[in-house]
Amino acid sequence: MTSDASISHAFVLPDQDFYAWLDALSAYSAHFPRVAVVRSPAAYDLNRYRNVSAVAAPLTWFQDDPVQHIRRIYPMVVRVDVVRARTPQQLRQILGARVAADDRFGQSTSEGPHIYDRFVLDWPVASRPLQVTRRFDPRETQRAPGIELLTSPGVPVIASASGRVTGLWNGRQEDGLRLGRYVQVTTPHLSGSYTVTYAGLRQVTARLNQSVDLGAVLGTTDSDRLTLIVQQPGAGTSGLRLPDVIDPLSLIYVQDLRLRATDVNLRVRSIPRLEGRIVGRVQPWDSVEPLEPHGRTLAKVGQNEQWVQLRLPDGKSGYSAAWFLEAFTRDDTVLFPGVNPVGVNLDARHALGTPDPSRLGKLGWIRMAYNVANFRGSEDIDAALNRYLPLVERYRRAGYRLIFTLTHQTYGEGKDHFWPWHGLPDDRWQQLINGFVATVERIARQWAGRGLVDVWQVWNEQDANNGAPASVPVPTHHYAALLRQTSQVLRAVDSQPRIITGGHIGGPLRGAEYAREVLSQLGSAVAYLDGIAVHPYGRGTTPGPPYAPFGHIDESVRAYVPLLPDKPLWITEWGVLDRPDDPPQEIANYATSFITHLRGRYPGRIACMIWYAWAQGMHNGYGLVDSQGRPRSPLTERMLG
Repeated sequence: MTSDASISHAFVLPDQDFYAWLDALSAYSAHFPRVAVVRSPAAYDLNRYRNVSAVAAPLTWFQDDPVQHIRRIYPMVVRVDVVRARTPQQLRQILGARVAADDRFGQSTSEGPHIYDRFVLDWPVASRPLQVTRRFDPRETQRAPGIELLTSPGVPVIASASGRVTGLWNGRQEDGLRLGRYVQVTTPHLSGSYTVTYAGLRQVTARLNQSVDLGAVLGTTDSDRLTLIVQQPGAGTSGLRLPDVIDPLSLIYVQDLRLRATDVNLRVRSIPRLEGRIVGRVQPWDSVEPLEPHGRTLAKVGQNEQWVQLRLPDGKSGYSAAWFLEAFTRDDTVLFPGVNPVGVNLDARHALGTPDPSRLGKLGWIRMAYNVANFRGSEDIDAALNRYLPLVERYRRAGYRLIFTLTHQTYGEGKDHFWPWHGLPDDRWQQLINGFVATVERIARQWAGRGLVDVWQVWNEQDANNGAPASVPVPTHHYAALLRQTSQVLRAVDSQPRIITGGHIGGPLRGAEYAREVLSQLGSAVAYLDGIAVHPYGRGTTPGPPYAPFGHIDESVRAYVPLLPDKPLWITEWGVLDRPDDPPQEIANYATSFITHLRGRYPGRIACMIWYAWAQGMHNGYGLVDSQGRPRSPLTERMLG
């Protein structure tokens, strides 16, 4: 029943002779990723982990019983894996067998019964946010027994646990339960069973007696509420429409459940009252961890006069007003789950700008400008397609995601009546926008249905100062018109690729204000956007020269994310400019700290981080390889590994 798709695993070692036990664990922790080592059960909050491996050495657990101890004190732990080792030598032997079998919890080894899973329910609808809108009340007789979950009409309903379909009503035969269309799935567990009823469906796709896995689609929702009912024979409440009904809240476990604020500067207090001392604040761009059982947490969020205990990103804990919180999972805002957000800018017109995919290592993204104009005003989109198509096919076959940037090089560059850019009158801007949008529509039709373009980016550094060497600044009202019309034709031609703004270069003050003005002029077209892009050159985790003279990267994140709070931020250019002779070691340290900080501080909030650029000599960016295409250690290895 427990899935290792997203591992959350603590290994608890005895406090006495701890370092001998730790040494016995070393080969195991090196073989299996993401094993948190905990020194004694009193040393850490085990509720943070879905899976706990517990060494059952004497004098470690209450009454020497790890299962009873964990179930009593840590109700959020799902799996208890009891490792029956009384000495470090025995532990080394047991874990050696697990490593040899590549079996994290020893399910196929000869350890005897040692794995104890509690029955849990995953969240049964894909809509967000996650919220329990009605709690279980055994005195309620007018409504269906159970709890109600927030959703939307037509959303897939998925099995919260594996089992067999033992009952359903699809509206075609008589049924006296008055639950609407529903599906019932029964799951054997230990010596008993649980039956879960998903009620209030618009359509039922499951079949009677069908075996279903966790996550299998059972039907679709009929309204904005789904009723969830759980029966446990011999343990539940009688006298309701269904027998043996229990409260499902204690069974809900959502992997990587997180909370975020719905307003800025939400206070975190020392006690769950307004009189509590302020110990921190939560922002809409923060991802914070609930410290209460998941069902209880989800019944509180969005509810007045409720408080939720949580842990802040800096490790502090406290209580926040639940009516200013919403729940999601850590990966909900990730548009491309499993894709490394780090990428690199390439250039189809540069001698070193299109490296063989085998050289790009574990990067997730590539970004290229879509150049049709060729510096002379060309409108030959067929020639451009012939240039880019084989490149894109090659990179996509290798698994890399693609951003195409549509700029003045796509349409306008080299046409005399659009020069100089900074002096264009309104009628020329309108002429440029009309030609640009028409060209983009034709290009989009060439690429539609191929499944090759992941993201269209509309313009580049539109908020730059006049005279910027690599950018064409656009007045806000003209960029709003360009972005609105371009997004409309892109979405009309192909609904699959994402659409993002051009990368803002103006920083957290001027750049964010520019973006705010543009968004305010988009009207309903803002719905077409999948995020704001930024180019935070001169920012990092250690403010000051030489690589972060403009300040901390957090300042940019906090300025732009609230503008589209339900969308991730796209960093489509960053790196080191005009410092080609700096030691690669120093650049590598800067880049590593930048990536590590953003991935850890804002999980799911940063869609990509595209380094500028692949090679030295590609404009003024610091390359991952030199001007001859050779690696620049250790920067190259760190970025690609």
